[in-house]
Amino acid sequence: MDNQELRHHYHLFPRQIGEIALQNNVEELHLSFTQGNWRQGSWGYPPVSSQGVGAEVFAWISGATQEESLDKWKGLTNALSGVFCASLNFIGDDNTSMPQLAFNTSTRGKRSSSSVPGRRGVLRHGFLPRENVCTENLTPWVKQLPCQAKSGLGVLLNPHRLYNMDFHSMGISLAPAVSAADDGQTGLVYKQHVTVVLNPRTFGLDRNWTLGELMDRGVDAACPVATSSTVRVVMPESETRVLPTPMRKETLGGQETYVYDIQKQNASEIRFEFADSTNKKEAQQRLPLVEAHRHVNGHGGGISGGIETLIINRSNQPVDVTYSDTLPWYLRVYLHTLAIEAVNPDGDIFKQHPTQMIFTPAIDRGRPSTIELAVTLPANTRTTLRYDFDKGFIKYTEHPPDANRGFNIGPAIISYRPDTDGSGIDQPLFCALQSSHPNAYFECKVRVYTELFLASLPTPDFSMPYNVITFTCTVLALFFGRIFNLLTRDFAVLKGSD
Repeated sequence: MDNQELRHHYHLFPRQIGEIALQNNVEELHLSFTQGNWRQGSWGYPPVSSQGVGAEVFAWISGATQEESLDKWKGLTNALSGVFCASLNFIGDDNTSMPQLAFNTSTRGKRSSSSVPGRRGVLRHGFLPRENVCTENLTPWVKQLPCQAKSGLGVLLNPHRLYNMDFHSMGISLAPAVSAADDGQTGLVYKQHVTVVLNPRTFGLDRNWTLGELMDRGVDAACPVATSSTVRVVMPESETRVLPTPMRKETLGGQETYVYDIQKQNASEIRFEFADSTNKKEAQQRLPLVEAHRHVNGHGGGISGGIETLIINRSNQPVDVTYSDTLPWYLRVYLHTLAIEAVNPDGDIFKQHPTQMIFTPAIDRGRPSTIELAVTLPANTRTTLRYDFDKGFIKYTEHPPDANRGFNIGPAIISYRPDTDGSGIDQPLFCALQSSHPNAYFECKVRVYTELFLASLPTPDFSMPYNVITFTCTVLALFFGRIFNLLTRDFAVLKGSD
């Protein structure tokens, strides 16, 4: 649907998001709030594209000039900040990047493999690694649903259970969709996602429990305006029973999936029964092709340091990845120190070179530095990327209240396309679901986010003002007390009694 048709679909499409998108010339939008790291080595592929810790927003915004596009970007972040009760208004010029390799459009058509026909927007990306996620973000998110929390699957979103978790991520996306037919028709696809990793034992549940018991809520009816409402249960590679009998069974990404129709079955009554041997077979869970971790080198109080990123390729074939890292302006990167080494299972070390490299230097208090690399990971290798940086000096007013804790630095992003052999077996669930959509071609691309790290900058002695104030007040108090006593008291010699 185009912009004119969008105005007449607000009975399903959230009006707040639609008006913000129209006012700020948004062609595509992605927003997410995440708490906790997705443990790739233990949990496998995420149900949706994994997100980094904090708040992330990136969008394609059209504008006649760069200045107009930047103004629309600021208007977008401020509007989303008000809608979702977040600190997105702190995304400014100093933490906004314009990556070229890490992100691409989520849909593609026959006429173009990397963009939607007619796209004119400029991609801008902002990240707030210190943003915390809580119920004040969940409440406006739920209000964007057609039935909110009154009916449908939204009833299961119990905040007391959602935030007693190991991982939590929620967000929205607004993207254009291209018709699979060669008619050039485009539309808009709006999605809301929430990903939670819960431990049933935290709530006193053992091996047998229902979905309603896990979330401590029940679903009375499906959303009345929904044409379909389904729950998919991906069966683990262990002895697990799921009751009642599903409506149908599917195979998505090489995994057996049970499908339940919520319009005919109660979602809260879906029961899971785990055998005693479940814990013994957890190691058999399918792991993603690419896993990444990052840490910082150097001394905490020093003025220099380095970043080291480990990328693991579990595939038997080479995998092409794009590496993107955005660093704040006060971490000055030395690109000539970049070194890429790969280690195979036999322990042989050989150097790698990026097939493409884009480096955007930082501007003090005006723009972060961005490193983008296109690298081919050899089969069954552990590749390490290293580069050094110097820590800059900032004004004492630019330090956070807990200055000695350090600054949170956002994660690096590794993007790749799974299913290297073209069989479709090794695909994440969200890619398998989108590939089966009959009205659009979907290009599956997985984004892996590394951990955050703390950068400890040279910190002034914030206790000095306190010491000066304390000493000055002490001197003034003693001086004032003596003078006041001399001016107000009448000293007289007391004679002894007769």
